[in-house]
Amino acid sequence: MKEIGSHLESEKNMKLWNFNFITLLGINTLTFMAFYLVFPLLAKYTSNLGASLSMAGIIVGLFSITALFIGPFGGILTDKTSKKHVMIIGTFINGITTLGYGLSPNIASIIFFRIIHGASFSITSAASVAWATDFIPKNKMGEGIGYLGISQIIATAFGPEIGIEAANRFGMSKTFIVSAALIITASLCMNFLPNKDQIPINNTVDKKHLIHLKDIIAFEILPLSLIGGLFFMGNGLATSFLVLLGEERKINTIGMYFTVNALFLIFTRPISGKIYDKKGLSTVMYPALLFSITEALLIAHASALWMIILAAIFKAFGQGTAQPALQAECFHKLGSEKKGLASSTFFIGANLGQGLGPLIGGTIASSLSYEWLFNFSALSLLCGIFAYAIYNKRTHSSYF
Repeated sequence: MKEIGSHLESEKNMKLWNFNFITLLGINTLTFMAFYLVFPLLAKYTSNLGASLSMAGIIVGLFSITALFIGPFGGILTDKTSKKHVMIIGTFINGITTLGYGLSPNIASIIFFRIIHGASFSITSAASVAWATDFIPKNKMGEGIGYLGISQIIATAFGPEIGIEAANRFGMSKTFIVSAALIITASLCMNFLPNKDQIPINNTVDKKHLIHLKDIIAFEILPLSLIGGLFFMGNGLATSFLVLLGEERKINTIGMYFTVNALFLIFTRPISGKIYDKKGLSTVMYPALLFSITEALLIAHASALWMIILAAIFKAFGQGTAQPALQAECFHKLGSEKKGLASSTFFIGANLGQGLGPLIGGTIASSLSYEWLFNFSALSLLCGIFAYAIYNKRTHSSYF
């Protein structure tokens, strides 16, 4: 298949809204929409196959656990081969595993496909952002990554509802099959995008064919990854326990939290990217951490829906602004030859936070209360302010 634009525009003349970037945004939206069509169905689907609720939870969680361990190796694969080919093959495997869910006759096969899906998705998550940066001007990296995240926001806002409705009308197996078809279509569309030549990394790995820890984890940006993980931990807590909190406190239609948050994220993510590009990381991070602390405290003490909606808005100005800025900073820190490593290292914190958050939260909620659960989240983010201040003082983290 003939590639469109065999040579990318020069960095100097490249515009943010170029054809390749717009095309990739469309492909990302299609991929994430297909993913979130079936995201809320898997626990119920495994239960229908005979799994207990606890087993269903473990199967769903296998995705993040696998991603945590496999994701860092995605950086090596992305940097040393071809970002385009990694994305095409990885996305195709994502489609096959999704198809596998729909055709699985038992729990054992679901577990098999879940592990493979977690591995392939973690690799494509790292590779997709790294590949997208090939089409983003360096001086607009934060803004570009902010827009890239909007594709996922749109998917999370509409995908689950569409998927649940489709499952009710046509059945879960057919919904999985449709999702798989969309993902495989997205992998085929990637063939039309150009492939920027990889810049070889001259280190001991090339000479001795050995893999060292520094080639799996970029320790210079690991603090940024772990600080970012605090935002994802708060996200995991809200996703896992907000509905239960609403039931306990008799707050109806608490699901509006997710809709309101998604709508505001559409505006906050690109704006935060522009601020980062002009002013640097600290200008974004300190307000973002304070916004997220406020969000956690609002949920902790919420007694009415308006407090939950206000918390959703604060979250959009918290995690929604910090995430693209942190990702852009990671890319600037490591340079163009290590984009895959930068992306995979960033997602270490994301997977840790998203995975450990519900685990820790469940213990706190059962022993104490939901109020203490979200107070704990606020305290963690407060510690994040001090951690970032120490990191910033030691490294002068802005690239400007």
